[in-house]
Amino acid sequence: MTMRTHLWLLVFLIIAIAGGIIVFDKLGNKHDTNVISDNKKSEELSVFDYNKKIGHGVNIGNALEAPIEGSWGVYISDDYFSIIKERGFDSVRIPIRWSAHIEENYPYKIDKEFLNRVKHVVDEALENNLIVIINTHHFEEMYQSPQDHKEKLIEIWRQIADAFKDYSDSLYFEIFNEPAQNLTSDLWNEIYPEVLNVIRKTNPNRVVIIDVPNWSNYSAIDELKLVRDEHIIVSFHYYEPFTFTHQGAEWVDPQLPVGVEWKGSDLEVEQINVHFKHVSDWAKKNNVPIFLGEFGAYSKADMKSRVLWTQIVREIAEKFGFSTAYWEFCSGFGLYDISTSQWNEPLTTAALGK
Repeated sequence: MTMRTHLWLLVFLIIAIAGGIIVFDKLGNKHDTNVISDNKKSEELSVFDYNKKIGHGVNIGNALEAPIEGSWGVYISDDYFSIIKERGFDSVRIPIRWSAHIEENYPYKIDKEFLNRVKHVVDEALENNLIVIINTHHFEEMYQSPQDHKEKLIEIWRQIADAFKDYSDSLYFEIFNEPAQNLTSDLWNEIYPEVLNVIRKTNPNRVVIIDVPNWSNYSAIDELKLVRDEHIIVSFHYYEPFTFTHQGAEWVDPQLPVGVEWKGSDLEVEQINVHFKHVSDWAKKNNVPIFLGEFGAYSKADMKSRVLWTQIVREIAEKFGFSTAYWEFCSGFGLYDISTSQWNEPLTTAALGK
């Protein structure tokens, strides 16, 4: 091969790389040189981009966070994820009670069968091109004696992080659902960074969601102290007014009376705007995206009020750039009726916006 031929080949390669033209290998296979690898694309995404990918999601509640899956009336069927995706949702949040499936003593090994069950559920969701969020939910001991059970939480996440370390960046971790009671703001600000450090050993770039203290209430967002990490999303939950969203709820003590309506008056709508602006102002100050990880109204409220409240909350969240996940898929707050295999309309449209 002559020197001139070498030069022409070099020029051709430079043009191909720069211009993204199509070339063929010796076997005749076509290659588009302008295709960017998935890894490269992921590296270019900011945490704000990852938050946008959550979009509008739904919680699959009362299943894996029950003491035993199915004991609260929901067992996750594989086809739920295609149903959710086809309806237009972008993501699922899967609450999980890991603490009910670990050995009593250090290193608090997670039951292999349960871990495999969670992996199967996550795999099915990912197969349907959904963003998947898994958390620790209903770790009741942490509410009562957080210092005594902190090591359990750390070791649980060490195992989760290792089990899912090779999963795609469509899987997000959420360290703990609704820190509250004896798990005070000060303790939460001490404990979550320790868990995060363990996660980062095996998942250095995984998106991790940090909940606001005091039941993830918007009003406590100022109490959250952020560590320096470029892959954190902050989450809060919204059930205001509680007397409306939880009326008749059997687990609330004392039980709230039913018959409370939400009419979407100027004052009611402005209240939500004020609450969400408070969250948004804090987020801008701290340069972090916001995930509204739960919102919903229990089925004991009248449907007209539920639909209107859900729509307004979702629209205001969109206005402030929050991603959302409605609580929940097919139980007491549910969007989907598993007995009829039908979406509850117009409630689903209110939660999703389409």
